[in-house]
Amino acid sequence: MKRFLAALAAALLGAALFAQAFTLAVISDTQNYSDYRYQRSSNPPFVMDQADIFHRQMDYIAKNAVSAGGNIAFAAHVGDLVQNYGTQISEWAIAEAAISRLDGVLPYGLVPGNHDYDKSWKDAEDKATRVDGGSTYNRFFGPNSVHFKGKSWYGGSFNNGLNSWATFQGGGKSFLFLGLELEPSDAAIAWAQKVLDAHKGMPTILVTHEYLCFADDYYEPGTAFRLEDKYRLGFDRNTPQQLWDKLISKNKQVFLVLCGHNYDGGPNGENARTDAGAEGYKVYQLLSDYQGRTEVQKFYGVNDSANRGGDGWMRLMEFDLGKGEIKVKTYSTELRRYETDPNSEFTIKFDWDWDKRFAK
Repeated sequence: MKRFLAALAAALLGAALFAQAFTLAVISDTQNYSDYRYQRSSNPPFVMDQADIFHRQMDYIAKNAVSAGGNIAFAAHVGDLVQNYGTQISEWAIAEAAISRLDGVLPYGLVPGNHDYDKSWKDAEDKATRVDGGSTYNRFFGPNSVHFKGKSWYGGSFNNGLNSWATFQGGGKSFLFLGLELEPSDAAIAWAQKVLDAHKGMPTILVTHEYLCFADDYYEPGTAFRLEDKYRLGFDRNTPQQLWDKLISKNKQVFLVLCGHNYDGGPNGENARTDAGAEGYKVYQLLSDYQGRTEVQKFYGVNDSANRGGDGWMRLMEFDLGKGEIKVKTYSTELRRYETDPNSEFTIKFDWDWDKRFAK
C-alpha cells in the first residue's frame, strides 16, 4: 500500500510539473515565402512554391498545438508577412491562407513589419526607405478579420490593428501578448500602457518587428545593438531605445521581448540581450530572422545571393515554470532538424520570484 501511495504521489507530482510546461512558437520574416516572384506560377516560373514552406510551418504548429494533444500554447509572428507592401494583394492572400491554418486551433498574435505597410519610398535627402499606411494589414489581419473577430482570447487593437493584444493560458498561468507596430508612436505607447494597466501583474510578452541588431555593440562587447532605423522618420515614432525607456523598462510584468527584421544578408539573424528594468527585474530580448537561409534553394540549384530564403526555421520556446526556465530551440520544418549553435539553442533561467514579480 505504501508503495502504491508513493507511486501515486510521484505520478501526481509528475503530472503537476508537466502541467507547468508549454511551448511558445515564434515565426519570423516570412516575406520570401509569400513573395509573388518565388512561386511556380510566377513569370518566369520559380523552381518551387515558396508558399509551401509557410504552410508547412503553420501545419507543424497546428499539429503540435495543445488542442491537438501537443504543447504549443501560443504562436507569435514578429512581422514581415509579405514582401512587396500593399502593392501585391496575391502575397497577402498567400500569407492569409497560411496563417488560417492556425484558426480554431490555438491563439496567436501578429505584428506588422516594414514590408507590411501599404507603401514605401526612398527619402530624397538621406535615401533611406520610409513606409506608411496600414489599410492592407487591417483588411487581412485587423480586429474585424476572420482571424480575430469574436475570438475570446483576442483583446483589442489600436491604429488599424497595427497594435494589438491577446491572452493565452500556459503552464497554469495567464499570459498577455502585446504586439506593437514598427517604431511605435507616442499614442501607441500610451495605448500599450493602458493595456498593461488593465492587466496588472499578468506576465507579458511584447512583440515588435524592429528592435535588435544581429551584431554586437562595439562599445559593449557581447551586447546586441538596439536598432536605429528610419522607416518612420518624419512621423510620430519611437526608436527601439525609446520604446525601452518609455515602456518596457517601466513595467516589470514585461519579461520577454521578441523581434525579427535584422540579419546580415546571409545566415546570421539571431541575437539576444538581457537588461534590468526600473525595478531590477531582468527582461530577455531575443532576435530571430531566418530570411537569409537558403539551404533548401541550394538543393534546387537556386542562386542564394538573392537572399530569398528562410528554410522553414522557427523558434520553439519551451517554458517550464516548475523549473523556472525557458529552453530556446530552433527548428526547420524543411530540413527536419534543430540548430544547436549557442545562438540557436540555449536556456534562460529565471533568477526572480515569479509570484513577487507578477503580483498585482
